[in-house]
Formats: sequence, structure tokens, C-alpha cells
Amino acid sequence: MTQLLSIVTAANAAWNDAFNSRDMEKLAGFYAENATLSPGNGQALVGREAVAGLFRSFIEAGVHSHTLETVEVGGDSNTIFQVAKWSAKGAAADGVTPEFGGITMNVLERNAEGNWITRAHVWNAAS
Repeated sequence: MTQLLSIVTAANAAWNDAFNSRDMEKLAGFYAENATLSPGNGQALVGREAVAGLFRSFIEAGVHSHTLETVEVGGDSNTIFQVAKWSAKGAAADGVTPEFGGITMNVLERNAEGNWITRAHVWNAAS
């Protein structure tokens, strides 16, 4: 389990770095070409382009300082699941910086090159 946690911790750090540095190409590369993502609104996006488009819209709206804190991890040498707490900040308005957060779950798989990529990603937002 320690090895799985190390893999997920490294993947989370790279994901946060790409998001927080606004590197959409790098961020999209963490997802499988046919990845599925649901942002907790009852809809699912399919494909790397759709995933990148959603995150691009968040960044353009001023979302920043994204973090992930792993709650649970499991799996095997080819597939890993993670449950984590996420948080981020929004664009400041009238001297107030909104904060967001919730729970996220993602499934990573080892691709043909041996790299870990996200196959499925879903999250909710706490009110």
C-alpha cells in the first residue's frame, strides 16, 4: 500500500503543479485519450479534449491554488483508485477570495509506456 500511496502522491503533486501553473497541455496529458470525468453536476465528459476544456474554463475564471489530500488509496500494479479531499481558491472580488472544496475520486491506470494516467475522475463540491 505504501508504494501505491507514493505513486498517487507524486501524481497529485504533478497534477496540482500543472493546474496551478496553468499548463493545460501538461494537465490534459495526465488523462487517457478516452478518459471520463464528471464534475459532480450529473454530466460526464469523455475524452482528453473535453477534460482540458473544462479545466481551462476553471483557470480562465480565476480558480487557483488547487490542493489534494489523499484519504484512501488502493489497487494493484496496473490500476489504482484514490479518494481525496480537494480544495482551491477563486478569483478575488471585493476583497474576498472564495474557497472551494469537496471530495474527489479518480482511477489511474498504467499505460503501455508504463506511465500512470487517469481513466476516470469524479468530484463533488461541499456547500
